[in-house]
Amino acid sequence: MKTIFKHKFLAGAALFAALFAAASCEDNDTGLKVTEDVPYADKTLYEVLNEQDDLTSFMEVINACGPEFADSLFNQSRVYTVFAPVNEAMDAMKEELVAKLQNEDEREQVLKTFVRAHVANHLRPANGVLEEGNRIMMLNDKKTEFTGSYSDGYEFDNVRIVEPNIRAWNGIVHKLEAPVEYKHSIWEFLAVDSEEMDGYKVDSLANYLYSFNVREFDEYQSVLGPVVNGEQTYLDSVFVVSNKWLNPYSGVGYIDLEDSIYTMYVPTNDVWNEYMALADSYFKYDCDAFMPATLDTTILDSLRNYYPRINFIKYLSYSEGERKYIESKHPDSISPAYLSDYPRKVFPKSQLENEHVVFEKQMSNGFFKIVDKFPYSPLDVWLDTIKLEAENNEMRFECSAPNNSNILAGKLQINREDSLLLNSEVSGSYYFEAIPSKVTDGVIVDFRIPNVMSTKYKVALIVLPKHIANPRVTAEELMPTYFNVKITQAGSGTLYEYTDNKFTNRENVVDTLFLIDDKGEPAIIDIPACEYYKLSSYKDYSTTITVSSINPGRSVPRKDTSIRLDAILLIPVLEEE
Repeated sequence: MKTIFKHKFLAGAALFAALFAAASCEDNDTGLKVTEDVPYADKTLYEVLNEQDDLTSFMEVINACGPEFADSLFNQSRVYTVFAPVNEAMDAMKEELVAKLQNEDEREQVLKTFVRAHVANHLRPANGVLEEGNRIMMLNDKKTEFTGSYSDGYEFDNVRIVEPNIRAWNGIVHKLEAPVEYKHSIWEFLAVDSEEMDGYKVDSLANYLYSFNVREFDEYQSVLGPVVNGEQTYLDSVFVVSNKWLNPYSGVGYIDLEDSIYTMYVPTNDVWNEYMALADSYFKYDCDAFMPATLDTTILDSLRNYYPRINFIKYLSYSEGERKYIESKHPDSISPAYLSDYPRKVFPKSQLENEHVVFEKQMSNGFFKIVDKFPYSPLDVWLDTIKLEAENNEMRFECSAPNNSNILAGKLQINREDSLLLNSEVSGSYYFEAIPSKVTDGVIVDFRIPNVMSTKYKVALIVLPKHIANPRVTAEELMPTYFNVKITQAGSGTLYEYTDNKFTNRENVVDTLFLIDDKGEPAIIDIPACEYYKLSSYKDYSTTITVSSINPGRSVPRKDTSIRLDAILLIPVLEEE
């Protein structure tokens, strides 16, 4: 069955429901109950508003919302509070608002930013002392501050109330000195014209984020109409817009919600374009010859577009709640609202709050700040250290010995109190061990490296010496291992190879052993093709590292030809050091 969506104005109660959404009939225990002694107790809000000589301009705008409103604009079965600006403040703007209400493209914006911004559910009287921070929810889902006292007067969003508590049968009216300024949420403000941002253009980011909007029909909130020719029609159709980035786990946070407080640092178009161009050098998916079967060139083009942007975007927004949590552990620091990264990255606040903030404006749910220089380097944004736990069976795809000798290999656990090296740390307390049946043979272990970028890395092996877990062995009996190492990538061949019989660990520590070049300096390995797929299976990656233990000969009397690895690190570098 095809669903027909129709938008039309409704008279009376249905019209009110469509315009202002559902509200409770609750009157709240405010002390302003309807009695014969209350002025206008027998009149509706619409009647009361029309009788106020200084609210005629406001009512012109209200009446322009639809020709069939009449005096049933405010449904008698519901209770509302109306904050109505007086004529003096409304005269200059009423004609523009009325014109926009008659334009289908602009109508909804006026309803949201003006009409619903001045009406709240329930009775909200100006009684007693209303403390700073007292906020009420308006019909446009914005929370607005309502404060003051009887002696000092009351304010609504910092606008003075010139006459409070005009009571009607179904609500209450407060006259305002001026209309309240509509405060965008951070999410809304991303889409406003650059003139409201002092001419700075940020639509490159905005267009990308907004391109993920999904608009879906909400049958439950829509108003049913008659069945026509067997098909259900709707007198008022409600559509809900969602966006995958509006969450804190894999996006920019709840920057669209009014009950969350964020700060967002928004790059200008120039900054965005600069970084997206820079990303091309790190996301070179030039791997048609060896890419996983699950990926084709169309998908790789999508990844080339997607990953640089999301890894850039996740450093733009910061939750106020998370900021307090971070500062409790790291004073004067900040961490992005993006929660799925672990461990969380922490930065000095001064890195963001600098001279490159060129525009700042308070929003309804935080602060919107434009930056003309991004405060993070590619190392922060895209080039994470890759840590491979050697005991991970999926990562390790081959383990053998020369001459088909037998080997004993597996995952072992070590506790600090069981180790001779009490000040050493083994990540997760587990490591990988492979022991050949013949001491002279050595061991060959192959590992797949996931999610490499097309950039340069330093590579390190975290090596444990022989007998580390044997408390009966003295420190002098610990033995080093000598290694050969080879790194390859399908389609690119050998990227690094060391076979000089001199590459060894220190036997009395859990040693971080950086690969070296032919001069004995830390080697810089250049990975030509990006394999940043974020796939769950290591077998779909073609970049490999082969680690071999060797027998360097009689010149080294104390040596070990077994392998004990805690982890392998690939640490990105921006240039050779």
